[in-house]
Amino acid sequence: VVPRSKSKVDDSSVEQVITHIRSCIVSGKYPADTKLLPKLIADECGTSFIPVREAMRALESEGLVTYIHNRGVWVTPLSMSDLDDLYRIRIELESGAVANSDKFSEKEIAELENILQKMAEFRESGEDSKVIRLNIDFHFKIYRKTNSPRRIKLIEQLWDHADRYQRLSLKYRHDAADVEHHEILKHLAAGNNLQAAKALATHLETTARLVRAGFDVDNSQTQIAHN
Repeated sequence: VVPRSKSKVDDSSVEQVITHIRSCIVSGKYPADTKLLPKLIADECGTSFIPVREAMRALESEGLVTYIHNRGVWVTPLSMSDLDDLYRIRIELESGAVANSDKFSEKEIAELENILQKMAEFRESGEDSKVIRLNIDFHFKIYRKTNSPRRIKLIEQLWDHADRYQRLSLKYRHDAADVEHHEILKHLAAGNNLQAAKALATHLETTARLVRAGFDVDNSQTQIAHN
């Protein structure tokens, strides 16, 4: 889950429940198309029903859960159309963030290079969770240079949605990601944000194709298992 930007006005107990539910959805503890049980969630978080209800409303506005009349709140199902729409919007928002970011200092470029180096080391040793964490750090260090909190908040929400699909297809993750990351960084170091934005769009398009392939395989295997 992408670390969220802090909000001064949100009630801490509601934020606690939102974080809990979001984490459980993204991790797969609460699978897609399953009903959420308010009492269970309240017990898990040590809160009353009110923060749970408010949290569900907030997550419904993000699209992670869906309210069905007379049936309760359900984890929004995964679908190919949603995946395609998700990555189309991600490409627009994230490449726009890169294109409009402030110039990177030599120190900032070095920090990004260091992240990529660590990612390569952890990938080599098979420590996927650390690779995922550093990948988030790399992207959001770049995006935050756009100085647009609203854009960042939207990107954070989209990353949570994307993570649900990516976890279905981790074994299809392309080896070219490291090369693509360095291509983005090369253009940022040269002060060419537009080329960096194009490189990022290519990176996300490649990722989307692989996630789509993994999603297709996962669905096929699920259908076979149920036949």
